[in-house]
Amino acid sequence: MDFIHALGYAGAVLTGLILGLLGGGGALMSIPVLVYLFHIEASVATGYSLFLIGVTASIGALQTIRHKLVDAQAVLYYGIPSVITVYSVRRFLIPNLPNNLFAIGSYVVDKNHFILFLLSVVMVIAGYKMIVSQEPEQKELAESGIDRIKLPIYAVFVGAFLGLVGAGGGFLMIPALVYFGNLPMKRAVGTSIVLVAINSFIGFLGDVHSNEHMDWTFLLTFSAFSIGGFFIGFNLHRKINGPQLKRYFGYFMILMAVFIVVKETIK
Repeated sequence: MDFIHALGYAGAVLTGLILGLLGGGGALMSIPVLVYLFHIEASVATGYSLFLIGVTASIGALQTIRHKLVDAQAVLYYGIPSVITVYSVRRFLIPNLPNNLFAIGSYVVDKNHFILFLLSVVMVIAGYKMIVSQEPEQKELAESGIDRIKLPIYAVFVGAFLGLVGAGGGFLMIPALVYFGNLPMKRAVGTSIVLVAINSFIGFLGDVHSNEHMDWTFLLTFSAFSIGGFFIGFNLHRKINGPQLKRYFGYFMILMAVFIVVKETIK
């Protein structure tokens, strides 16, 4: 194992550590690690990220189900349109995107550039939300409960986003579950973890069907390092200043987003 790959596996531990400490954000960091340290194409790295998110989110999902913090009706109305969209994007859209999408002057934007630029946008949004640490205000619960039109429509848009970038679903789901699902914050968070796990595994299934050259040995090795980091972070999260760490990580994510844009622009 050379130094760069060793650094990459250290990055895998770090992504899991962040997930365990903060409950999110680490998966966004796994894609730059896969792309820049292991030289994996962004379109493939986002699929690997979905597998990683699915595994780690499943651990949290079991806990939220055990504590009865999951709304089954919201899972149904959000989950069905979302998983159909995520699977369709990974199975049909990503493999069939032309390699060169468009050109800006002499600069040609291919699909991997496009995915990384979109990822950088997600990272800026997620980083900003971590810095300001604002949760959606809980409105008064309506008697009608779930908005059965707006919630599925929103789920389609977020599902497409998740399918394209391979990460970023949780922080986009929670506001929708609060506003359109009329869920209390704790149930919205618990429900979102289950939805993230389901969406990620279904999205990755689309990759399995479209990618005949899946490197299972590498994927499982990378995931093992990340899961190890997750358990370390999960056991440490009560001993640290969570809000302060989240703000610092938010700044780091924005810096990483800037790095991605600069790196891809000067190629």
